[in-house]
Amino acid sequence: MGKKVLHILPSNDLAGAENVAISMISHMSDPFECAYASPEGGIKEILMDRGIRHIPLHQFTSSQIRKVVKEWKPDIIHAHDFKATIKSLFSFTSIPVISHIHQNPIWLHRLNLRSVLFFAACLKLDQVIVVSPVIKERTLLAYAFKSKTMAISNVVDREWIKQKAAFPADDCYDMAFIGRFEDVKDPLRFIQIVSEVKQQMPDLKVIMMGGGTLADECRKVIQAKGMQQTIELKGFMDNPYPLLNTSKVLVLTSKSEGLPMVVMEAMTLGKPVVVPRLTGMDTIVEESCGCICETDAEFIQNLITLLQSEETYARMSQAALKKAELVCNMEFYIEQVKKVYHDAISN
Repeated sequence: MGKKVLHILPSNDLAGAENVAISMISHMSDPFECAYASPEGGIKEILMDRGIRHIPLHQFTSSQIRKVVKEWKPDIIHAHDFKATIKSLFSFTSIPVISHIHQNPIWLHRLNLRSVLFFAACLKLDQVIVVSPVIKERTLLAYAFKSKTMAISNVVDREWIKQKAAFPADDCYDMAFIGRFEDVKDPLRFIQIVSEVKQQMPDLKVIMMGGGTLADECRKVIQAKGMQQTIELKGFMDNPYPLLNTSKVLVLTSKSEGLPMVVMEAMTLGKPVVVPRLTGMDTIVEESCGCICETDAEFIQNLITLLQSEETYARMSQAALKKAELVCNMEFYIEQVKKVYHDAISN
């Protein structure tokens, strides 16, 4: 008899964790039947397009989760990230809860109110999935919950991304930024880097896709720097891949990351990536297919080199394609997740 897995996510749009859950559900086979529970929003149409059952949460509360669990009767709850984990545990269901941590936040490395709350929650969790061995070995999880923590590196659905990228795009760009306009993604640093690159490349064209609390501030900074003709703000997009496909380079300026999906998505389309030096980033970004930078000066110099040297760009583009093919083994990924499910049920 098949087992039912309820994926719980707190957001109503599409970002890294949501992409992971969607890819996982799309490729999960017997004996597991999956559903996706989240607040209503743009995610509903995306799930419908992928043929995934969406169970709306009218509010993201433990009582709403408890109601859905009572009605759909899952055998496992797969809670994505910290908020979903805590809300799921406080729904006081008796079924196994798996916490899937897609980030590597600073607070997870030290004792504080948030880490204490999460560690208390871990006492009730059946399994914890992290997206990088570094998170398992170098955070406080290593000391208390190493035995129930499993590192499973994220992958992307390369064929699906290529299909979505094939749609026509309005324009071509030199650089792309895709992500939430929040402090952790540091879009303001990206804008500053663009302004420096523009001094040597006056005809630079840049696209920023995403939304968040810093969107208005970003718009004001762009206007103050007189870069309205340089940087185009597109907001949140259900399908960012055509515009990513017509961009030359993806740039990431995050202050912390788990295993950034957008980097693997860009490499799937043959885009070199320029990223900050964060823990675990070197597991997917090598010198052959991208640049890992510490300072703004390194970002600026590497971007100018990539954009002005056709030979360097062509070489790194081919390397990005090969790296994406190497790290994105969907079949192996699903088998690892299935093992976690089987262990949770048997325990």
